[in-house]
Amino acid sequence: MKHRALMLLAVIAIALTAAGSAFAFDCIRVSSSYQGLVQSTSNSGHWLLFDMTNTGIVQSDLSIFADQPLTSAQALCMSQAYQALAPSMGLPLYFALGFGVAGAFTGGPGVLAHNNPNTQGQLGNLKGIDHFDASPIGFAIAGLSAPQCGVTFSDG
Repeated sequence: MKHRALMLLAVIAIALTAAGSAFAFDCIRVSSSYQGLVQSTSNSGHWLLFDMTNTGIVQSDLSIFADQPLTSAQALCMSQAYQALAPSMGLPLYFALGFGVAGAFTGGPGVLAHNNPNTQGQLGNLKGIDHFDASPIGFAIAGLSAPQCGVTFSDG
């Protein structure tokens, strides 16, 4: 079991390096309730709500980052693939992706998670604010779900 976990971590690291650049430098908030995420994203243009159970939201949100807009069939595939992975990987079905948080709109680096001095495992632990590239959410979307659904993400 220990070897399997180590292999999974190695695969995640490699896949995130290859596939995570589409979401580079973005922070994700994963520990809020769904209602909290809805309220905070509707009041701020800095956070985008992802509801991986809603194919309409999956289609519109992921199309922002995809090389081509997702079709309804691809959105359904992405939603189902992510939901199938969620229990075994401990992934939330809802999260918010931050854009320009922590000062990017005022000239700062805009990377909230990287401003956290507790970086030992904190950037991808699915608690509070994570960095998309370090989070298993990024791997589940870009590294596992997207390839099986025919979705590719742009590098920028």
